[in-house]
Amino acid sequence: MPFIRKSLKTLREQVSTDIERHSGESASARGDTYYPLAQAVAGVAYGLHGHLQYNVEQLFDDSADDENLLRRAAEMGIYRIGAYRASGTATITGNEGATVSIETLLQDDNQQLYRVTTETTIVSGTATLQLTAVDAGAAGNLTAGVTLRLVNSVLDIDSTATVIEITGGADMESIDRVAERLSERRKNPPMGGSDNDYIAWAKAAHVDVTRAWCYSNTPYIGAVTVRFVTDNLSTPIPTQTHIDTVTDYTDAVRPAGMRGFTVGTLVAKPLAITFTRLTPNTTATKAAIRAELTDLIKREGQPGGTLLLSQINEAISLATGETDHRIDLTDDFTCFAWQFPVLGVTTWP
Repeated sequence: MPFIRKSLKTLREQVSTDIERHSGESASARGDTYYPLAQAVAGVAYGLHGHLQYNVEQLFDDSADDENLLRRAAEMGIYRIGAYRASGTATITGNEGATVSIETLLQDDNQQLYRVTTETTIVSGTATLQLTAVDAGAAGNLTAGVTLRLVNSVLDIDSTATVIEITGGADMESIDRVAERLSERRKNPPMGGSDNDYIAWAKAAHVDVTRAWCYSNTPYIGAVTVRFVTDNLSTPIPTQTHIDTVTDYTDAVRPAGMRGFTVGTLVAKPLAITFTRLTPNTTATKAAIRAELTDLIKREGQPGGTLLLSQINEAISLATGETDHRIDLTDDFTCFAWQFPVLGVTTWP
């Protein structure tokens, strides 16, 4: 029979009754001689019961507080992943032969700082800068075309640079993700290089990795290929920075006797849908449909996998407000091993 924590009111009544039984004096109402004592003892008992309840909760992963969850995870060899610095490239122009030195600083319009990691010389009027964000975190990621400005002017170098791509920055791992990895670890204990081990290593390598797949004996006997996605970013297709991070981490922990290990690249395969009928044909319904299709891809999409036509139609039908539709798809949506489905252009009636 489970223990049920008594309420403060119940404890007050119980203590008052005990005092009255043993002393013969009233302790239940204000002004009674033993009333203050009954209230004080009941309050202490209630606090002790609360502490016992707290200790019980710390025995289980799903009820432990953040600090104790991290301790429990550490006992299983799972540690919270720290924030990552974004890195990438940008182009800059200047006079022929001019040099941009290591540690030269640039910044964007949000005052996010980036430092040059490799000395670069202008050739044919331009150069490609290797950059790393000064501060770790997702805020350091920049899309192509963003303008960076030199913090201090450099002789014979123009003051602005144009981002090619700066990616890989990530905030510190959330407690929920640590709990998810701990749960997976308990369900799939290490086996010295099983498929589940490679999936766990991919998720431990970078906080952006949401799902991973392991393919044994690929591309040849004795080799292992891992593919993964970053569902929570603007695109699930991992960047080269993500691939390099997972590769380096896995190489450091995988069995040394394996013949080969590769992190396979992925190419997006857009799921483009044309609606020939939609009721009601409203903005809200369209947004709900795209949200349901995105959720379907997050749940069922995988490299080399198939989204069944029935699943696609079901997802559309689940959209809030939708009552009827027809689409141009006549067969399942299938990807090759190096492809991953993403929601493409949706054409409405």
